[in-house]
Amino acid sequence: MKKSYNDLCEVIANIYKEMGYSDKALYEYKDPDENILDYDGYSKYAKTFNLSKNDLLTIMKVITVSAAYQRASQKSMMATKSSTVIPPEDTKELKQIFKDSEALIQTRQTHEREVADIAKIISNGLGLNGDISYLIGLLHDVGHTWNGHTGERILSSIGRLNDCGYIVHNAMGAYILERENIIERAIKQVKQFNPKVKESEIKDLMRYIIDGIVSHNGEGVVGKIVPEDKTTEKMTEEIRKCFTEKGYDRKIMPATMEGAVIRYADIIAYTRSDILDGFRLKDRNGRKILENFDDKYFSIIGTCLARKNNFKPLLELENKLLLEMYGLSKRINSMTSTEERFLKPEERIELERTKKEREFIEAEYKKLEKYKIHYAKAYFNSISPKSEAKTEITEMMQNEFIKDLIEASRDKGYITMSPLMRKTLFALRDLNVRTIVPYTRRAFETKDLPIAANDLVSSYADILVKTGIAYSFLPEEVKANIKPYNTEKEQEEARLQIENDEKRTYEIKLCHYYTRQEKNKLKYMYKNSMEAMKDITEHDINIAIGEETYDGELREIYEINKINPIKRKISEMGKTSETMTPEDKEKLLQQIMKEKQKDIERMIATKMAIEYIGGMTDNTILSVLIEKNLISKKQLVEGYGRPGTETQDTGLENLKKIFAKNEEMIYPDDMSDNEISL
Repeated sequence: MKKSYNDLCEVIANIYKEMGYSDKALYEYKDPDENILDYDGYSKYAKTFNLSKNDLLTIMKVITVSAAYQRASQKSMMATKSSTVIPPEDTKELKQIFKDSEALIQTRQTHEREVADIAKIISNGLGLNGDISYLIGLLHDVGHTWNGHTGERILSSIGRLNDCGYIVHNAMGAYILERENIIERAIKQVKQFNPKVKESEIKDLMRYIIDGIVSHNGEGVVGKIVPEDKTTEKMTEEIRKCFTEKGYDRKIMPATMEGAVIRYADIIAYTRSDILDGFRLKDRNGRKILENFDDKYFSIIGTCLARKNNFKPLLELENKLLLEMYGLSKRINSMTSTEERFLKPEERIELERTKKEREFIEAEYKKLEKYKIHYAKAYFNSISPKSEAKTEITEMMQNEFIKDLIEASRDKGYITMSPLMRKTLFALRDLNVRTIVPYTRRAFETKDLPIAANDLVSSYADILVKTGIAYSFLPEEVKANIKPYNTEKEQEEARLQIENDEKRTYEIKLCHYYTRQEKNKLKYMYKNSMEAMKDITEHDINIAIGEETYDGELREIYEINKINPIKRKISEMGKTSETMTPEDKEKLLQQIMKEKQKDIERMIATKMAIEYIGGMTDNTILSVLIEKNLISKKQLVEGYGRPGTETQDTGLENLKKIFAKNEEMIYPDDMSDNEISL
């Protein structure tokens, strides 16, 4: 370890000498505090509430015993556990391959607890309200579907196929808190212990907790998270737009510093657990997805280790090299925004000089990276026993990200990280996405599961239509203009037929779930569906004329059921993709919308079916699909294993494009453009 450190000091000194850099630090890495969490300050941005610690503990108890929170223990984080798949009898060999290694992989519930813990540590270090952060963390994924993000993508695609809206887990969490009476129970139980507490204070607290849940989005790239003041109306509108406007959830900023903390705590938590799951999960051949850390991981480990050891020369030099590469890239992109043949001779010379400078900086960075890898490997080799290495290293990295965030955000009105460590965190997440995540889905989840889920939604929607349950949730002014699918007598007969059929357990539960729901708690469904119909149709038209590409599941069904009919309508208008004007698109939009509104009862039924199915656990969804013969035992046998690393998961292409922007993450929050060049 000592030799690697000395070697690294020497190479850093040589790079400084070759490049003519001064010793002035671009970003000041301070000596660590004796106790980073021992902070007496209290941020003026923290929301304060007149609730005691015991009041908050009571609310916490209500959360942890709720059905919504308990379901999270049976929902995947990113990979469906072997124990939650229902394999046929002849899969003993496959079960043995997966059984032991997958016992400890993350579930949604263990992830929620880890995010809560990390958020509280960060909030305490910043003088924020750690209890509020903890409550948001516990609930942030309560609206998640089964099978990790696979379920969410499938159900959103089904919603798009049926024009009734998107499924977004963070916004769905807000509806679940209301629908399952978690807020009402919290108020009732707090008042049992503390009769003097005001109901309005508990509701105000829960309003900010809900905002933290809705705004947490841990999938996007984040820089500094600046809280924004919001009215209750604004928060309600944000929730609704998540279901009606594609990608809206990525635009939401939190209302509190505690909510801003969750955005980073979520990423810091799952970045570590994804690595550990990579070491535990096996593909269909019995090989672990991640056997060992490779040089790409060791390079990132090296930066985190330097942060741990306060190795300032490495941190400052890496920060300078990365920022210089970013600045040169921006300059090259600016100069090549017009074709090179139009550049003036002096501009062409400047472009070539800048490209060569960029190549030189890249070569110096690769040299530094090589020594970072040696530095990290020396640390890895010093860990004993070796079985603890992956745990110790991932803990070290996670703690360094937490410490850096606290130090970079202290006494600021926003949450951020130092430029280098922010870049490192997102580089690590990017590496996980490329190395681990594509190989965690079981084979049947890629093709068979979307088709089966679509059939199940259609089947459940049929029931909600025939029994009149969907019609009952329509606004009165809408009912005045349309008749239900069945008469009242036929509706009653359909319900009795389901109730008297012991084999239709889940259909009975579906009917009971919605007949017991208060109408006012689901009144959002009609408005959301109508607005979503417009947004979805606009995207469909753009896809049909080639201005956008479809990025969901069930592509073939989508092409046949939606895109081909739109193309025929365009042809009937005497137009082509190239000749469609904005006015033509608007006319087509109105025509399609008018046609779709004729079957609004079916649309609402589909929306209800999607949200009900979204609440199922991994085990339940597969049990239902098997019972209804929508997935066969043969399909499960053939698709029980995970794909080998030669198979790509096309559903992650969008994430990869987002992560490709990581170069910008090195840009410091407090620097202006004229400071970008060194």
